[in-house]
Amino acid sequence: MRRLAATALVLFATAALAQDAVTPQHFEALAEGRTLHFNLDGQPFGSEHFLPGRRSIWRFAEGGCQQGRWWDEADRICFAYDNGGGPQCWRFLPRPGGFAAALVENGAETGFVLELGHTDTTPLDCPGPDVGS
Repeated sequence: MRRLAATALVLFATAALAQDAVTPQHFEALAEGRTLHFNLDGQPFGSEHFLPGRRSIWRFAEGGCQQGRWWDEADRICFAYDNGGGPQCWRFLPRPGGFAAALVENGAETGFVLELGHTDTTPLDCPGPDVGS
């Protein structure tokens, strides 16, 4: 599993070094079938499991799952979830040993940045009707 995470991080870093942001094609190649775990200020923030067809399931570190979908807009990856909130767009940027996701609003980065902690292929623990893969 560590080997998969290391391979994913190298894929993102290599793809992103040639440009400012990770392309949607590289994002999809890394994410589909995997769970990406994000940290904020070194602490677990949440995880997202990526399903075929640009669908996903987000789970905050303290629990609570939401089904969603993602799409690309220029150099951003945007998400909409079943909770009805408006779309959120992120710019995935290279970092030493991985990448960061910077929230974008009105075309500009907000300063809210999540760091990729690790990746794996374990689905999220999201019990309940209509949640899960």
